[in-house]
Amino acid sequence: MKAKKYKHLSFEDRCIIEEYLNHNYNFTQISNRLQKDRTCISKEVLKHRFLRGTASAERACCFESKPPYICNGCDRFNHCKKQKYSYSAHIAYNEYKQTLISERTHLNITKEQIASINEVISPLMIYKNHSVNQVYMEHPELLPFSKPTFYKYIDLGLLNVRNIDLQRKVRWKVKKEYDYHKDKVNTSIKVGRFYTDFKDFMEFHSNASVVEMDTVIGTQGGQGGKCMLTLLFRQFNFMLIYLMPYKKSVYVTELFNHLKSILGIEEFKRLFEVILTDNGTEFSDPESIEIDLNTGEKVCSLFYCDPNCSWQKGSIEKNHEFIRYILPKGTSFASLSQEDCYLISSHINSTPRLSLNNNSPYDLALLFIGKNNINKLQIKKIDYDNIDLSYRLLRK
Repeated sequence: MKAKKYKHLSFEDRCIIEEYLNHNYNFTQISNRLQKDRTCISKEVLKHRFLRGTASAERACCFESKPPYICNGCDRFNHCKKQKYSYSAHIAYNEYKQTLISERTHLNITKEQIASINEVISPLMIYKNHSVNQVYMEHPELLPFSKPTFYKYIDLGLLNVRNIDLQRKVRWKVKKEYDYHKDKVNTSIKVGRFYTDFKDFMEFHSNASVVEMDTVIGTQGGQGGKCMLTLLFRQFNFMLIYLMPYKKSVYVTELFNHLKSILGIEEFKRLFEVILTDNGTEFSDPESIEIDLNTGEKVCSLFYCDPNCSWQKGSIEKNHEFIRYILPKGTSFASLSQEDCYLISSHINSTPRLSLNNNSPYDLALLFIGKNNINKLQIKKIDYDNIDLSYRLLRK
C-alpha cells in the first residue's frame, strides 16, 4: 500500500510507534503499519527521544547512533548501566504541540508586504467591501500566504483592515416580526404549483432554466413603501433587481410584462422557463406571469416553495447579502431609482465567487443569456478593482 504523505502524526500514531518499539519492530514494519515513509518514523524517534537515568556520559547508549536509537525493546533495559534513551507517545505528542504553537505564532511577513497590503488591499476591503476571496483572486501576488493566515494578521492588528470591515465576520441577526395585517394568499392558486410539483417538473426537465424570485424591503415593511423585486438565475447566480413602488402583485405583473416586451416572447420563454418563489402576497397572481397577454400562450411555469422553507430557494436568499452590504437593513429605498438598481446589480454580478470557481456571475451567464440580452437588461461588467459593495456606491 502506498505511504501517506503530507500528514502529521497523530497521538494514536505515536502510541502505535511506542507499542511497536517496545516489541522490537523495526522502522520499516512500523512505517508499513502507519502507511508512512520509513524516514518519517526514524526522524520522529530521533527528535522526541529522551535520556533516562543519570548514567555517565562516557558510557554511551548502545543505540545512540544506530536504529532504533532508543532502548524501549531491549531485554537488558533494567540491568544495563549505560545511558538509556526512551520514546514515549505522551512526551512526543506534547513536544509536537508546543512546536506547532510556537511555529504558528511566528509572523512570516515583512514590513514591505504589510505596506503593500495596506496600500492596495485594505482600501478595497474597507471602502468597497470586497471579500477576502475576491482580493485573493484579484491580487494573489500581494498575498503569498493562506486565507487563515490573512485572518490571523487582521486579528493581530497588523493591517488597516479590521474585523468590522469583513463582510461576514461581525454581524448579528435582527428578529423578524410577523405582520398580522398582511393580506392572505388564496391557496387555490397553488394547486399544481407546490414545491412537490416543482420537483416533479424538474425530474423531467432537468436542463430547464430556473429563476428564483423574491422581494427585498426597505425601512417600511409590508406594502407601505418602495421595495425591490429580485430575480436570480440559479445556475449562474446572475441577479436582476427591479424597483417597485409597493409590494403588490400588480407591480410584479407590470415588471414581467416589461421583461416580455424588451426580451421578446421567445427569449423570455428560454430564459424564464421555470420561476420559483415564496408565498408572499405580491406573488398571488401567477397566471399574469405565466401567460402572454397578447396570445394567451403559457410561456413559463411558476412554483411556490413550502411555507417557512426559504432554503428551497437558498441561492437568492444568499445573494441578498450583497444587496445588504450596499443597503443595510433599515435603509430607506425612498430615494432609489431604477438606475441605482441597475448599478447595484452590475457590481454584484461582476463580483467573483468562490462557489463559481472564482468566476463572476456575469462571465458565466454571458454565453447562456447572451450579450444582447444582458445589454437589454442594462447590466454592465465592472472591473474587479472598481467593484464597490459598500454604501458608498450610491453616494451622489
